[in-house]
Order: sequence, then C-alpha cells, then structure tokens
Amino acid sequence: MREREPSASRRVGISTISFRHRSLEEVLTIISRLGAVEAELGAIPAVVSHVPVPFTGSPEDYAEALETRGLRAGAVNSDVGDLNDPELSQEELSKVAAPLADLAAATGGALIVPCGRSSWEPFVDEESDLATIAANLRVLAELCAQRGVRLLVEVLHHLRYVHSVERAQLLLERVGPEVFGLLFDVSHIVASQDDPVRWLARCADRVERVHLRDAVPGNLNLGIGRGQADFPTVISTLEEHGFSGTYILELETHDVAEADREDDAARSRRDVISMLESARA
Repeated sequence: MREREPSASRRVGISTISFRHRSLEEVLTIISRLGAVEAELGAIPAVVSHVPVPFTGSPEDYAEALETRGLRAGAVNSDVGDLNDPELSQEELSKVAAPLADLAAATGGALIVPCGRSSWEPFVDEESDLATIAANLRVLAELCAQRGVRLLVEVLHHLRYVHSVERAQLLLERVGPEVFGLLFDVSHIVASQDDPVRWLARCADRVERVHLRDAVPGNLNLGIGRGQADFPTVISTLEEHGFSGTYILELETHDVAEADREDDAARSRRDVISMLESARA
C-alpha cells in the first residue's frame, strides 16, 4: 500500500478565489489554518482582486506573505485578455502577462490562463479563433519559459469561448504539451453537460493541475457534494493515469452563507483528502 498521509493532505490546496470577498492577508491565514500547504493566487479582475490586473505590485511581498504562513503558491490563476481576439497584439498581451509571470516565478508557481473571451461566439469563426488562441498561447509559453514558469491553460471554461469538450479537443490537437499543461476544472465540464471521466480517457496525459467545485448543467457555483460531479471517480481515474499534481479547491460557491464558508471549505477539503486516500489505497 502506498503512503497516504501526509502526501494526500499536501496535494489538496485551496484557491484564494474560495474567499474572494476577503482581503488577501485574511484569506492566506484561513488557508493555512485549514491545514493546506498550497494556495492558488486569484488574478481574475471579473472575479477577484487578490492579485490586481494589470499587476504592478511587488512579487516579493506576495512571496513573503505566503512564506510567513507556511504556504507555497502552486499557481497564479489569471486573465490576461481575450486570447481569441484578433485585435489583441502580442505586445499588449505580453505587457499584461509578463508581471503575472514574474509573480508566478517569485512564488514558485505556474501561470494559468483561460481560453478566449466570455462568450461562446467567435470573433471571426471557429477555425480562425482557435488559430488565434494557439498563436497567443505560444507567445505566453515563451514568455513563461524565459522566467522558468510553466504555462497552464484552463482549456474548457463553461463561460468562455472554449466551452465544450469538442472545442477543447480541437485546441489540444493544435497545440502540444511542450507549449502548455492542461488545467482540468471539473465544475466547468459538468456545467457544460460534458462528462469529466469520459474526457479524461482522451486528455489525462495532458492534465497537470485540477480545480474542484461542484456543478449541475448550467450552474458551476455549487459546493462539493451539492451537484452532479462524481469526484471519487474523477480522482481515481486521474490517479490511475499517473496524475501526481495538486487538487485545488476553487470554491467560488453561491450556495453557502459567507459566515459558513470557512467551515464548508474545511469539510470539502476533508472529503477530497478522503477520496484521494481511497484512490491511492
């Protein structure tokens, strides 16, 4: 039997987005108190301001804030612009992304970006938009590589252009793993009426990081266990395929009172650790 603790516990981290209405200092303290060792820094202007975008802050200050609480930042989860916009220049994209990549480098994490604008409709057409995304991802990958940072992409995002497994696969076929790793978000897949386990049969070798939150078709803001996601099977499938990365609780949930949010995150983390232990037994 493989060792389960503390490795299982160390592999379940928490995104600052889980407490998006609170200050970064308070959130990092909560994440540490919940027993996690890995935090993910939210840098998505429409969702959270823990890392403002454009980012003009001090990466060293963030690194110190994490270190003093015994945390590491596995990633900076960012929005650097509409990657399918043909009017987005490489210079403009790099200007926004470079400081975020510097922050990721300073805190020891990867840089996460989504795929395209907050619309299922293309700027031009599917072929052109996917080509534009692919080109911009190569720009970002080079920018990250220069800083020793891995680029991760939330390829399937229910609220953005690449919103389905079908469209996500088209992008994965265009751009190989030498350019980016796949950020696999269970809630977005379920919300898009796709099957996370079925998709893993096609993409598991690309998965480098996992986001966990529950969902039902059309609603991706539910707490763990209050939607339709089959987390035990998702986790066991990932482990069977050799996934050794981090499961991040990204609990941007709308079905829990703010006063109960920390307790619900603690419960969710315990449940996921238990699932991971069972999958590794």
